[in-house]
Amino acid sequence: MAKVLLHFNFKGGVGKTTMTVLDTYLLSRMGKKVLLIDMDPQSNATEIINATFDNHERPKTSFYDGLMKFDLSGSIVHITEHLDMIPSDWALSAWPGKVEKRNRHDRALILRDLIEPFRDHYDYILFDVPPTLSTFTNNAILASDYITLVLQTQRQSYTSILKTAQYMSQLRADYDAKYDVIGVILYLVKNNAKTDTEISNEAKKSFSDAVFHNHIYQQERIKVFGDEGIRDKDHWDKRALKMYQATLDEELKRIGDFNNE
Repeated sequence: MAKVLLHFNFKGGVGKTTMTVLDTYLLSRMGKKVLLIDMDPQSNATEIINATFDNHERPKTSFYDGLMKFDLSGSIVHITEHLDMIPSDWALSAWPGKVEKRNRHDRALILRDLIEPFRDHYDYILFDVPPTLSTFTNNAILASDYITLVLQTQRQSYTSILKTAQYMSQLRADYDAKYDVIGVILYLVKNNAKTDTEISNEAKKSFSDAVFHNHIYQQERIKVFGDEGIRDKDHWDKRALKMYQATLDEELKRIGDFNNE
């Protein structure tokens, strides 16, 4: 039975997509069967996966059309033996407007119901979502089992993550949802930088043991992964991947899946 994972902060540019794609890549490399669902019409996760695996395949049914037909089976693209993806495109941006006639409660649960048939076919399902509070993000949150908050160590990201945590708590209560917030990852941390140190300390005061022991530090290679796809060829690739693997291992430990074969 698949476990559904989401990295979230409703502020943009904090690293959600990169974290999601790197987790997807590493989980598939570990031999886990993974489905990545790109819910962001900007399609950045789709672009990184396509560049990483030189993928040119297109789905039989677009994500938007699959959502409208309430059947996502034709929207899945097979990338590798262990990795599938539902790619996004700009057409997806029209979907929230199309479901406005549904009552507010039901339209936030569409994705939860649509992915249910896939749970027996994958070990993990991961969402990438746009940096907004919207039908997209509500659906992803309520379809998830485990959510990790991503905190880039800057003031605006910190204030945003406090609001994000409050919003998710209210959403859980409104829907009697069962997802767990497993922790906070400090992202793109600069060593010995004043602001980064201050934000890190404030996060630890606010979230205590929920803050991950492993952090993502600022490295130029991370930008290259975003521009050219993920690679594992040289020292700098391996150094960046090792850092992401450490945070992934901690995520898996927190959900009780570490070394689960």
